[in-house]
Amino acid sequence: MLFQVVHTHTNETCPGRSAEAANRLGEWWQSLKKTSGVKVLSAYVSPMDHTFYITVEADDYPALARALGPLNTYGAGHTCPILTLDQTLPMAEAGAFRASK
Repeated sequence: MLFQVVHTHTNETCPGRSAEAANRLGEWWQSLKKTSGVKVLSAYVSPMDHTFYITVEADDYPALARALGPLNTYGAGHTCPILTLDQTLPMAEAGAFRASK
């Protein structure tokens, strides 16, 4: 399954404020990329907004939740299952997103 992770933190909890926190975040990031059952597909950051955007493929939600847990020490976010546009367009054409009559 694909998941979109959007994580935000405040200036006060930003891992970039100290070398120690930045190092911990770097270690977590390297660990995430090696986590069994979780594949990082893309990752971007908006440093001025203190927001991470990470797209992952995971075998299941519990594996992803365990892998993302350390990120919660910096702030909060949300993780939602997503589909590719190629998966979604046929569903839309078939009426999957229309109101029932």
